[in-house]
Amino acid sequence: MTPRLTIRQLYQILSKTYRQQGWWPVSITGDRQTGLLDDRGYHAGRYDFPYHDDQKLEIALGAILTQNTNWNNASAALHSLADHGLFSLQRLLDAKIEQIALAIRSAGYYNQKAQTVKNLVQFLNHCSFEKLEGLACQSARDRLLDIRGIGPETADSILLYALKQPSFVIDAYTKRICFGIGIATVSVSYESLQRLFESSLERDLVVFQEYHALLVQHGKHYYSRKPHGKGDEILCPFWTSGKSS
Repeated sequence: MTPRLTIRQLYQILSKTYRQQGWWPVSITGDRQTGLLDDRGYHAGRYDFPYHDDQKLEIALGAILTQNTNWNNASAALHSLADHGLFSLQRLLDAKIEQIALAIRSAGYYNQKAQTVKNLVQFLNHCSFEKLEGLACQSARDRLLDIRGIGPETADSILLYALKQPSFVIDAYTKRICFGIGIATVSVSYESLQRLFESSLERDLVVFQEYHALLVQHGKHYYSRKPHGKGDEILCPFWTSGKSS
């Protein structure tokens, strides 16, 4: 079985196993659409989010805050920003780095992340979400990568979930899963694995959003601790035949 076919079949299996994920959650700025969200801000089956710039900002901030930590810690930091009265573009622009850092301590690396948040909002003050959405995907990605502190995974998360641009996100779980099922080496680069996924799938926003979220969900179940991948031979029985063919 080729890696491209494996990637396509994996999506079908994960979709049937875990169902729609409703990413990216908007728990703070989703109050205008409360009937469409669960109590954590997830919106399974709804791909019209985000509706406005506040939600786009929440997603972008979440993408920064979840770097090198889990979502619970990042979500706590987002809510702390709101509790400190800092949850808007203008308030973050006006805030001192130390104020932001204090509010986001739960996310870890808070001084570094506070500077990245500041860099992001200063960028958005001159290049709005609307302007970014008007650019081609690669051009918008290049602009985001120019922001100090934002790397490929964060940029692609913002593109995919805030700007609705089909740019596939590669995270640690995705790398572990691909290594575990034998379609990538442990040292595979971000760019190489992203190209593999994007060349294997239709460039479809819904598929890209769901697939990344499904990989994270599967990763939490089987790839959070070593040895990685225990149980995949049950969930994905075609791996064995694929490797031996």
